[in-house]
Order: sequence, then C-alpha cells, then structure tokens
Amino acid sequence: MKIKLISFMVLSLLSVQSVLVAQQTKGPFQTVDQESLERAMEMVLKKDSGPEPAYDPTATPNGVRYQIDVIVYLLENEARQDHKSPEETLPLLIGYKEWYQAFKSVNCQDQDVPEYVDRAYEFKQNMVIDYNRNKVIKETYDTDIPYLVANITLFWDSPEKSHSYKDLDSKPPLKVIYERVITYRFLKYKDDNLVVCDQIVGLKGKALKGFLRIFGKAHMVQYRTLAVKDGPQYVLAEVRKFRWLFGSKTDLTVTPDGVTLEGVPEEEKQRLRRKIKIQYEPLNPG
Repeated sequence: MKIKLISFMVLSLLSVQSVLVAQQTKGPFQTVDQESLERAMEMVLKKDSGPEPAYDPTATPNGVRYQIDVIVYLLENEARQDHKSPEETLPLLIGYKEWYQAFKSVNCQDQDVPEYVDRAYEFKQNMVIDYNRNKVIKETYDTDIPYLVANITLFWDSPEKSHSYKDLDSKPPLKVIYERVITYRFLKYKDDNLVVCDQIVGLKGKALKGFLRIFGKAHMVQYRTLAVKDGPQYVLAEVRKFRWLFGSKTDLTVTPDGVTLEGVPEEEKQRLRRKIKIQYEPLNPG
C-alpha cells in the first residue's frame, strides 16, 4: 500500500504561496508549441533497436519519467539554441492544451488518455521551466555538478486554491491533492544519469482505505530517479506527514510497462541515496 501511495502522489510532478513565485507564473516566457512537444515525446520513447517504445507513458507510474525525459530533451535540444548567456534566457512555458494534444497525438490516437493527463487538462495546469542557472543554484559543495538545472512551476490561472480527485481504482484508493501552484528544483547529473526533483511544494495525497489512513495527508518533498535506457527506472521518494519533520524514504523499481516494485539493486540504491550539497537561490517575487 505504501508503494501505491507514493506512486500516485508523484504523478503530478507532472503540477510557497503564489506571492513567492509570481515571477515564475507571470512571464515573459518562451512558449513551447505542440509540434516541439510531439517531437520531444516521440524522441524520448525511441529504443536503440526495434520499433516499440522504450516504456509505456500511458501507465501512471511512468508519468513522472515521461515528464522528466521531455523536460531534459527540451533543455538539451530546444531551449539553449536561442540564448547566448543565462541572463538572456526566457523560461519555457508549456500550456496545458499543448501538452494534452501532443500526448494524445503521440500516444493515444486509438485510446483515451490516462487519467493523470486528463486531470492536468481538466485543471488547466500549465508548466514553467526556468533554466537560468543563476536563479537556481547559489552554491554547490560537490565535485559532481548537475549539468542541467531549473526551477519548475506548475500552476493554473483560476482563483481556486486547490483541486483534488479520488482515484478509486488504485490500491489503496487515494485522494490526490494539487495546490494551485506547485514548485520544485530540477537537477540532472550527466555521469550517472541521476535526476533530483528537490524542495517539492504543493503536492499531497491521502489513502482512503487501509492502514495508511492513520497518516492522513502526506507531502511529497523529494523525488530522485535513475532511468536505465530501454529498461526500468529506479526511484527514491521522500514523503512527510508535516513538511517541517523528517519523513520516510522509499526505494522503488518501476518496470517499462509501469509495474511498481519495492526495493532497488544495491548499486543503484547507493547512487540514489548519495549526499547532494547544494544551496539554492530563493524563489523571489516577480
């Protein structure tokens, strides 16, 4: 049950108060069009051999992996082409309509889109990727420095403070809660392919049945992943009952077809759990 709770909470890495992130939600932006998203979504699923996709993006546990892969592709192949220095960068804006239509065109021409995609469309949840390095990292004390960094913001423009829905098909059934603004720090390391989604704010979940009900609402605060090309992804997720308390960390393996298993191989576990010493820049008002 613990595995399922974490799995469904991390979907919305797919969506702090708004005054602290005004700059991230007001722009100006460089808009990512549907054609660019379709290209990214297709490329990240290509296998080294064979026509079948590297993994199934319509499976809910693969939703975070797909979003991360698309973000990395855009930063490597789209965003950096138009700017000469960090000061000239404009954050990327991915509109909810463009993401939904691109996902449907690439992955769901003959079937319904998965619920996690449909909900983001229903809530009109946009994404901003601010990849100006000077706004993300103040100082790092590690020899291994991430080669891609960004402040990620997911938001909708309507005044509702939060949206939630009940996923009664999950085991245990869950209530997933999205705040109007969700933020996190995005770090991508080159040598070992580690991705860290850090300082996550605005994403909660609650089990509706079973033992996990005693914990009530739980906050997702950090998500680390190591994806194997054409293979599984290994995940370390940290969840807290209260944001100011230490929480539990869980190691998970997600297969290409979206099956979530508890635990990871020892070598990958050490890589996922290695210490990262970074001091971030604050998310300043716009």
